[in-house]
Amino acid sequence: MKWSELKEKRFGTGGARAGYLRARNAYRLAERVRLLREARGITQAEMAARMRTTQSAIARLESGGTYPTLSMLERVSDALGAELVVEFKDSLRPRTVPMLTSVATRVLPVTRRHRTVTRRAKKTARRKR
Repeated sequence: MKWSELKEKRFGTGGARAGYLRARNAYRLAERVRLLREARGITQAEMAARMRTTQSAIARLESGGTYPTLSMLERVSDALGAELVVEFKDSLRPRTVPMLTSVATRVLPVTRRHRTVTRRAKKTARRKR
């Protein structure tokens, strides 16, 4: 049996798929933390001091080797001066639905601004009469 066949067979099991998805999420989070830290010019040691933890804990976090708690993520956001956003995406719906939802959330503020501008214009027109 070829390696690719074995890999495909094993990935078809629920446990392997779940493990892969969990590892992927840990890696994405770790990469984001590392990129933010580097963009701010902070060393792992400095970040550890800000978070009151060790440099090795930061290294494990940035390597995707740990699954941080929400309180740990809050400490990371404080140390980096970043906003923590936790989000769930519906993986059961077609991908077009979130895009439409995203567009709708962008349109709503524009619509509100338009109403405000229109109301101001009407008030100004009444005053001129």
